[in-house]
Amino acid sequence: MKRNKLGLFGGTFDPIHVGHLIIAEWVYQALELDRVVFIPAGDPPHKNAAEVTPAKDRLAMVKLSIAEDSRFECSEYEVNKRGKSYTVETLQWFREQYGPGVQLYWIIGSDSLLDLPNWYQSHRLPELCQLVVYPRPGFPPEAAVEPFRSAALILDTPEFEFSSTTIRERIARGLTVRYLLHPEVMRYIRLNGIYGCKHDLASEKAGK
Repeated sequence: MKRNKLGLFGGTFDPIHVGHLIIAEWVYQALELDRVVFIPAGDPPHKNAAEVTPAKDRLAMVKLSIAEDSRFECSEYEVNKRGKSYTVETLQWFREQYGPGVQLYWIIGSDSLLDLPNWYQSHRLPELCQLVVYPRPGFPPEAAVEPFRSAALILDTPEFEFSSTTIRERIARGLTVRYLLHPEVMRYIRLNGIYGCKHDLASEKAGK
């Protein structure tokens, strides 16, 4: 299938939650994309590897979340590559795979937009893609520095007070995260005891 407009949604996705899916949906429609490709980070450069859930689990949860939506795909590129997962290298790889005729849209939160000066070779990003930014509470996009502020396309998407960090903490404390995760992702977390989850599947089936 010929693809001219690809949305690339990178992240740790630890775990992927409904907020990620809603953002992908809104961006897909607003920009009339052909696909949105989720790209779980293999070895995130800004995070301690010991604090990140194994890539195989994060990859599996992304695949479970998008399995029913043909507009979404999951790339294993960063998970399979060796070394740190640098955005500029990922974008270069996608550019080589799809050629100069494909428009690449890199989807990031406004928190990441403000942090771009600290990213590896971030000055190259506007040359490789269109930066697409969704708002995150407490991180006003207009506070971004140049050239990133001018290069970013700011979309009016929902803002979510919860995050993957919030979800991990609630699971570890035995608190509900119902409706924040795809049901199959919650099932995967319970089956594999991720995030200190000690719930059994009987309570899930009983709707408790």
